[in-house]
Amino acid sequence: MITQCKFVHQLQNDDLKKQQRPFLTQFFSPIFLKAFSITFFGEWGDKSQIATIGLASDVNPLGVVLGGIVGQALCTTAAVLGGKSLASQISEKMVALSSGILFLIFGLQSFLSEAENS
Repeated sequence: MITQCKFVHQLQNDDLKKQQRPFLTQFFSPIFLKAFSITFFGEWGDKSQIATIGLASDVNPLGVVLGGIVGQALCTTAAVLGGKSLASQISEKMVALSSGILFLIFGLQSFLSEAENS
């Protein structure tokens, strides 16, 4: 009897916690929402989306949608598997340091090339 009361109490607590979570996390996992928002907002308005809009204006939009979905899925799959593989071999600190250095190098190169063109 005590075990049954604990079980009912636990179910009530779980229901209360679920009601307190944000609306979308009741239906989707947090990692799904993070991956979706990173991809969606990262792609929104970039060159590939503009090119896709132009392509869809000339040919069958269904083919463009399916091709875009498959292309994005393959690219994301390669990034996830490659990132997972690299994460086991390279520390996160090393990735952050090297990406920061590359960012500075590319910024300096861009600044200097603009100065030459002026």
